[in-house]
Amino acid sequence: MKELTDKKLSEEMKDRLRGAIWGACCGSSLGGSCVGLNHKEILATAGISVLRDFVPGLSKSHMPDHKAGDIHADAELGLALAETLIASGGKLQPGELKGRYTELLECDNFLEGGPGPLCLAALRRMADDSPLVDDEPESTHVSGAARAFPIGCLPIDQETRKQLAMTQAGMSHSNTSVAAASTVIADLVHNFIIGERIETESQVRNFVHKEFALAKTIDERFADFWDDIAPDLDYSKPAQDLPYSLVNVQSSVMECVPTSVGIFLIYRHDLEEAICAAARVGGDTDTAACIVGALAGAYHGVGKIPARWMEQIKERERIEQVIEGLINLWQ
Repeated sequence: MKELTDKKLSEEMKDRLRGAIWGACCGSSLGGSCVGLNHKEILATAGISVLRDFVPGLSKSHMPDHKAGDIHADAELGLALAETLIASGGKLQPGELKGRYTELLECDNFLEGGPGPLCLAALRRMADDSPLVDDEPESTHVSGAARAFPIGCLPIDQETRKQLAMTQAGMSHSNTSVAAASTVIADLVHNFIIGERIETESQVRNFVHKEFALAKTIDERFADFWDDIAPDLDYSKPAQDLPYSLVNVQSSVMECVPTSVGIFLIYRHDLEEAICAAARVGGDTDTAACIVGALAGAYHGVGKIPARWMEQIKERERIEQVIEGLINLWQ
């Protein structure tokens, strides 16, 4: 597929751009009700049908005070990144982004949105200009990659997109696996917005191989994990339920990003099923559903996102302002 270089945004592409932002926020909220519970606990507590709608935090989850419609840390960080990009005409000003992220560390709404200790540790290291050591748990935390989805909404070529994704990741995570995962997420969102389709099983394999090649230019460790993306899955027909190999996702980019993309791929023909499956996967459910929401939204467009979700989500005005700002960058 050719890169879009003339900066023209068709109505179909606009719909998919809107879908990427709305999908990430809706996924974040849907998965926010059961963070930390394992897959069996989620099904025993809520059941599959309950997690088709926003619900308060489930008993014994890490976020029992979660309110239906609240968006969580990864989506909040993504919106802040988008606002920084918009303010700078599509360019990344690291100092401005650092300022926005530092302010979030003092924001009650953000802190109540479940950033978790590893995400907070990375952000505080960034605020204090204290570099992370690669063997520390927070060094590969997925928050540095999950927030990259707005970069895929920019009218820029792949190399520029790669540099933006790597730069924003490197502000809080020096481990290049996070930079590679960030780049892959931004690349997938962009390619879906401009019209990439994945219909056949061979197209799935080509899709995985293409992103493997991109990831390998940045970090071979992440590329190796990416290359093993759900090899036992059947991509030829819609999934009936989550395969065992995908449940209970952890918060490292090595696991969370390939697993989230695997969920999207096996549910790629149905946006609602994809996001709901990610929300009940177990473990880091808000992040997985945020990533899957961004991908499914970019793939299907905002018109496929259930109206009942969009009507209940918090910060609707801010989300629409971000979307309009990103669309204006294509003019």
